[in-house]
Amino acid sequence: MTPKPLDILKKGFAKLTQTITKKRDDLNIKLSQQEDISSADKHWLDDEGNTIDEQRILEKLESASDYKTGVAQLDDNGKAIVKKLWELAGDPDLPAKVAGKKRKHYGTHLFLDLRITLLMFLHRTNTYI
Repeated sequence: MTPKPLDILKKGFAKLTQTITKKRDDLNIKLSQQEDISSADKHWLDDEGNTIDEQRILEKLESASDYKTGVAQLDDNGKAIVKKLWELAGDPDLPAKVAGKKRKHYGTHLFLDLRITLLMFLHRTNTYI
């Protein structure tokens, strides 16, 4: 049985949390002991070390009527977070599950079908370009 999209995102979130926990805990210990940390570490804590946005996106998707509707309602930042969590989970079907990809592939197929049809017509009519 294939895993549900939300379960895959949770797996990616678990991997993200696992990778940042040690560094975040070390920095928080230094701060609690009144030690100074570098501005780069402060920035890291506020940005990469902060998983609030990822948690918020997972909560929105869990409360949505279905996964596709939930993703469609996300802004660009939310969709980028979804993509990041998919990649962290290591899901091989990511391109097929990201919103908007189906239309892009459809346009490519339509172009190729038209080109093949034109070439077949030119061949049948013995017209060469």
